[in-house]
Amino acid sequence: RIKQSSLLLFPMSGQEGIDRLLQAEQDATEIVAKARKEKAARIKQARDEAEAEVKQYRSKLEQQFQESQSMAMGGSDKSVALAVETEKGLSDITRLAESNRVKVVREILTWVSSVDTTPPVA
Repeated sequence: RIKQSSLLLFPMSGQEGIDRLLQAEQDATEIVAKARKEKAARIKQARDEAEAEVKQYRSKLEQQFQESQSMAMGGSDKSVALAVETEKGLSDITRLAESNRVKVVREILTWVSSVDTTPPVA
């Protein structure tokens, strides 16, 4: 219930009061929407900055790891020797596979085509 003295402080018609209240509600809605957009923008900016820091930190750790790995390997001479040995082994295996390929295919075809079709004796 509104007091008589309150009505004297706000001398306006009922419709004007409703219009002012509606306008105030609309203004408040706009302020809240703007605040939400600004908050979302701040959160996105913080997330982007955090991702950049994480990426930079990972890069630093990866570089340290690579350096420690190269130190543990004892230099590039061992790496080169190992790579050469591995390549030689792979080429030997490939050469042997190619040289026996025809022979293996013939044996498989012989096995497949010479199936015993006689029923077993019980």
